[in-house]
Formats: sequence, structure tokens, C-alpha cells
Amino acid sequence: MNHPPLTPTYILRGHASAIHSLHIFQSNLRLISADADGWIIVWDLVSKRPVAVWKGHEGAILQVRAFCVDGEGVQVYSHGRDHKLRMWKIRPQDEAVMQKTLPVDVQTETEPQRQYGSQPWMVHSLPVNALNFCAFSILFVDGPFSSLSSGDGSNERRRARTHSGGHAESQPQATPPSSEEAPPTASTDKAFTRLLAAPNALDSGAVDIFHLPLERRVCTIPPPAGIKPGMVMAVELFMDSTTGDVYVASGYEDGHVMVFRCRGALKDQDTSTEPWNRKWNWETLYVSRIHTQPALSIDVSKTGGYFLSSGADATLLKHPIPGWDGAGTAAPATAAGEPSDKPLKTVNTKHAGQQGLRIRDDGKIFATAGWDSRVRVYSCKTMKEVAVLKWHKDGCYAVAFAHVEAAGALDRPGQQLSESGEAGDDKTTAGELTKRTEFSLATVQQQRNQKVQKTHWLAAGSKDGKISLWDIY
Repeated sequence: MNHPPLTPTYILRGHASAIHSLHIFQSNLRLISADADGWIIVWDLVSKRPVAVWKGHEGAILQVRAFCVDGEGVQVYSHGRDHKLRMWKIRPQDEAVMQKTLPVDVQTETEPQRQYGSQPWMVHSLPVNALNFCAFSILFVDGPFSSLSSGDGSNERRRARTHSGGHAESQPQATPPSSEEAPPTASTDKAFTRLLAAPNALDSGAVDIFHLPLERRVCTIPPPAGIKPGMVMAVELFMDSTTGDVYVASGYEDGHVMVFRCRGALKDQDTSTEPWNRKWNWETLYVSRIHTQPALSIDVSKTGGYFLSSGADATLLKHPIPGWDGAGTAAPATAAGEPSDKPLKTVNTKHAGQQGLRIRDDGKIFATAGWDSRVRVYSCKTMKEVAVLKWHKDGCYAVAFAHVEAAGALDRPGQQLSESGEAGDDKTTAGELTKRTEFSLATVQQQRNQKVQKTHWLAAGSKDGKISLWDIY
């Protein structure tokens, strides 16, 4: 039986250049996108309109990630080809005055700087290498994201949330930043510790680990002796919270894929000082070279001890993480001193050039962005193709999933919203009618929010500057 072709639910048009990165956050209510001209846009997925627009870098942006921190607002991390890795903060009171003029609406080069609003506060700016086309990876060591194994926001649900409904009503009234109000700075950003992984500036095959808020490099991970894999093309930083072991998975220019581990680096330590003042001893757990072309993207499963990789060739690989199964228990490891070299599964898709690989947080499916303009969805278990999404005319570079486990929490039984009073009651006062109307509007807003939060979004960004939103599986 032939099924009709899938069509996107919505198209977001705002960028004037290729979309390089996408991320859905804030309980699926927001989407952040970044393009080849250095522009960043935060979208409201309820209204499909921009919330904040600014030019974050002077070159193309490799990756952008956003996280909603209760009581502080939104933290945005961006990595540009201008060799800067920056952290931005959008406080709740700033949101209403953010610039909302889209890059596609900038008519000429003589008037692009005419801004009708503010841009987020820049809290940190780190000098990092961006020649590799390798984007950063972030690990929250403590604080509200401490259980997050990698920085994709999949475990935002573990924090107390107030965004399940009526987020417009729950936020404070936004006011322009005043001169008396001190902006966020690096000195005030000490709420929790983050580690950032990015390519080394001198040795393009090595990985640097940086610390925030200290803004300093903690250590460098070189490739194993005797192996010259070329430039780092993809990196993922994650940890086992039960043992304090820190892991780095990396893909390289010659097709190598590797996993490194530092045992007990973050176990029972004062993460504000001690681990950063000693030597980190990294061991090589896994070295594989199945890809015949550069490994373009990797992503780590949150539900099992494996990670996936895609490359410029047509191969998709499922790799083990020796010594860790993703559930806090020890997975079978190899003989002492011998790194593993065998992937769990190899699939020849016959479609070269798949990048931006992302695994959905329930561990059931993953998606890739194809140079042939297709977005392909695969089963994590069988690695078989389950859907092909075609709408864009140009190549696709980025995909992002909504957090379906967070959406499932909204299905729990709760109180039913109902209006008080009876229809046709002649004794209803004008004040009661006003309250009833306000209550009705809040109810409608909450229902709209919950509908968006429960949608299994898959966002795809293309060279054509458009973002397609799909509702699948």
C-alpha cells in the first residue's frame, strides 16, 4: 500500500542564509536557529513568531544551544567561525524588548544595523578553534542540568517546570533594562559548572576541555600515539553521574571514531576548584575506522550505552561505549590496555552526505540531514530507514527533535479547568464577567501551549534558509 508523501506542518521563514543549527527547548515551546551569516533567532512554537533576533557572530555559526534556567531566564551558547564560543542570557524581563526584525527583512547592507530592540546580554566569550567545522559540546556538571549526559537539553524535564501552560501569563512584566540595573557578567555567572569541548587551536586533531564560569582550559585530549586522524569533525562530551567518569566521543577527518574516558574525574569533588587544578588522565576506550570519508556528526544515546555516527560517505554506524551502558552500570569492557575497534552495527544507506545526526530522547528513532535535501528518519534498534521527509529544494544541514518524554508528563491526570457561574444568570456582575473572560483567555492560551508541547516535532534546517516543522511518530 502506497502512503501519500508526508508534508511539513509549518514552515518558518526568517533566515537569509543556510541554517546550520537547530535546538528545541523550554518544554518544546521554543526553537532556536542559527545561520551562515551569524544570525540567531529564538522562535515561539505556539505563535510561530520570533521572540529574539540578533547577530551573534561575524561569521557562520557552527552550533547553537539554549537552556531555560528557572529564575534566571534563557541561556544561549553559540559557536561561530569567528573563533568565538559565547554564552548569552535572556532574562524574563528582557524578552519583550528584544529585537524581532528577521534577517530576511534586512533590505540593504546600508541599513542592516537599524535595530528596533535590544540583543541578549553576552556573559562569556571564549577564544576557540573553528577551522575544523567542528561544533562544541556542553556538559552541565552540577546545578539544574547535572544529570544531563550531553548538552542537547533532553533532560530538561528533570527540573521543576512552570512552562506547561500559560507561559505568557506566568512571566514577569517585561521592562527595558535600566541603567541602574547591572547586566549579567562572568563574575555573576557562578550558579553551576559547565564543561565545553571544542577542537584544539594548535593541534587540529586534539580536543580541548574548557570550564565555565572560570573561562579557562582544563585539559587537552590528543589522538592516540601512532594515529594521525586529521581534524576533529565532531565531538560529544558526557559523563556517568554514578562514577564521576567523564567521556568524550569524537569523529575525525579520515573517518576515525574514538571514545576517551577520564575515570572518577568528577566524583565527590568540589567542582568549583579542585578537579580543574590537577592533571586529567585520559584513556582510549574505542578506536574504529569504518567510515571511508570524514565523520560529520555523532550523537550519544541517553537510554543505552552506544552512540551513532554519520559521515560524508553513505555509512551509518552504531558504536559501543566500553565500560558504560547509559544506566549507571558497568558494560562489558575489552581486555586491559586494548581499546575496542568493532562497531555494534554498520548500515550502508546508499545516500552519501548525511550530517546533523540527532537521537530523540526516548531512544526510539534518530534523524539525519542530507545533502540531497532529504531528512531521513531511522529506527535506533534496527537502524532501518522508517521515513524520508522531502520538502526543501536545497541540501539540509541540521535537524532537532522535541522532547517527547517531557511531553508525556503532560498527559498525567490533573484538574479540569472550568468556568464558575451559570449561563443566563441575571445576577452576574460586570466584574465577574471580566474575570470570567480573563479566565477563558488564560484557558485557551494554556490549551494552545499544551498542544504544542505534546507535538512530536522534528525541525529541519536547509541551505534555502527555511525551517520545516514535521509532526512524526
